Amino acid sequence: MAASGLVARRVYELGAPPDQPKPCAFTYPAAGAGAPSAAASPPFALGQSGGTINDASCLNRTPILGIATPQSIDEIRTVLLFARSHGVKVTAAGTRHSMGGQAFSRDGLVVDMRGLDGMSLGPTRRVITVGAGATWNSVLLYLDARGLSLNAMQSISVFTVGGSLSVNAHGVAHSPGCLAPTVRSLRIMLSDGTVVAASPTDNRDLFRHALGGYGLFGIILEADIEVTDNELYRPSVEYVDYRSFAEHFASRVQDDPEIRLMYARLSVSPSSWLRETAVHTYRRVGDAAHCPPLRPDPFTRLERTIFNLSKTGSLGRWVRWNAEQRFDPLVQCHSRNAAIARDPACAVSRNQELDDQMGYLKNRLDDTDILQEYFIPRSRFADFVDGLRAIVGRERANLLNATIRGVEGDTITALPYAPQDVFAVVLYFNQALNVAASRTLERTTTALIDLAVRLGGRFYLPYQLYYSAAQLRSAYPEAAAFFAAKRRYDAAGILSNTFYEKYG
Repeated sequence: MAASGLVARRVYELGAPPDQPKPCAFTYPAAGAGAPSAAASPPFALGQSGGTINDASCLNRTPILGIATPQSIDEIRTVLLFARSHGVKVTAAGTRHSMGGQAFSRDGLVVDMRGLDGMSLGPTRRVITVGAGATWNSVLLYLDARGLSLNAMQSISVFTVGGSLSVNAHGVAHSPGCLAPTVRSLRIMLSDGTVVAASPTDNRDLFRHALGGYGLFGIILEADIEVTDNELYRPSVEYVDYRSFAEHFASRVQDDPEIRLMYARLSVSPSSWLRETAVHTYRRVGDAAHCPPLRPDPFTRLERTIFNLSKTGSLGRWVRWNAEQRFDPLVQCHSRNAAIARDPACAVSRNQELDDQMGYLKNRLDDTDILQEYFIPRSRFADFVDGLRAIVGRERANLLNATIRGVEGDTITALPYAPQDVFAVVLYFNQALNVAASRTLERTTTALIDLAVRLGGRFYLPYQLYYSAAQLRSAYPEAAAFFAAKRRYDAAGILSNTFYEKYG
């Protein structure tokens, strides 16, 4: 009886949602508290005065002057002018899911952009103007009510539009993959308070640096983004060997105009570890008139339990991979499209598939989950997976998920992670909040970066800053020109973050 009670308690803990914010008291690498800022009291209200801030990694607790919560463009200008006159660094932030301190600066002011979340549809109904603080979920809800959707967006909908533009995020729409080609124009506040419109034809240099510019060139206020029609899709999944994935994508997905969304996942089960590949595709079968409205996922707790079980070891990962193979189609039919769940085709709307809020990742466990991404030339994908298997096995890192997305070559941004057509390999690690576990992820990360660069690929910059300046330059030969341009646009160095302070 006692044993069964312990098992029941453990299952409950694995599936329980958080009941309070995670303390995140551990910091890696360790850093001193620092001297208090000598800046005068600001002439605007702070949502938080002093104290510390962190990001989704739970590893980057940093002392700050405070968090400003502006509700208007004029209030943002007031923050910048105060910072300029008092020598204070400023960083714009949304939901702070970048994991390397890109959303704050030590002893600086953080501008929480979530108060600027307005949106309106243009007269052609093909462009939406949206405030930088709006989340993708709110944009999808707005468009869904009008039979519309997005051409591209970040793969999770809880992030803010401004944050996603600042890292030029990508998602499950394999064409184009990243956001940049869908952005018609930006309104950006420079560090002196000037508001500038930038587009591919107007202030092009600022446009190409602000997209994927990590907030260093100006604060993105709002964006004009292309939209498309909402559609009804039939999801399907095929299982292929990882060595066949690139050819499978080229012959079965890339040139099929009716396949509108795609992602793949490498197995984390011990019996097929990083070999079997589930390729999920979404084929158009209907228009917006057939799409039911967006609905929340009713299976979050079950998904959380199974996902957290996979953190416990090989058996848990085997259970999760097999459960997803057997039950994912049934769960998807019910949760994604309850109104037509009886349809044997089990269709899903574009917006429903894009609106992934990943509530199952929120938990009460005393650990943290770390993302990494690598952008690999498509012809070298299998080589990267072979290297990934060797590195993760050697370091005994707790890899929970490996997702693959298609991303087309980026000719727009100044610091492109995909200068050619690539596969984005998105890795999701779990680690304990201690030094030993952090060092394991640090070694794993630096080895994977070296592997990606040897294969002609790159790595994503919004994550832990474990890489050296030499690794950054090797992967991004444009970095020196990028940082030089930052200093031209912001000679006073007002706009900053931890990433820039380490590498700029």
